[in-house]
Amino acid sequence: MTDAVVEIRRRAAERAKEVLAGTSSARAFCDEFGDVDDRAIAELIDLLEHEPPHGGLFDGGEEAWRNYQDSVRDIIDALES
Repeated sequence: MTDAVVEIRRRAAERAKEVLAGTSSARAFCDEFGDVDDRAIAELIDLLEHEPPHGGLFDGGEEAWRNYQDSVRDIIDALES
């Protein structure tokens, strides 16, 4: 893996953490990394674009939300390694 790819993946992991923390939006992440040709980043974009509803009357439940967050964190870990 080249240094440029490592840097893009590191930056994507940091931005994804910001999305999870609520300090950045999924839209901003997708705008920044949408043209990057990396399978893990593409998977992360897909997850962020299809965030399940939570905290409302019609959400998928706490377990579905935890599973979603775990999936996002797994990709973040892969990007960092």
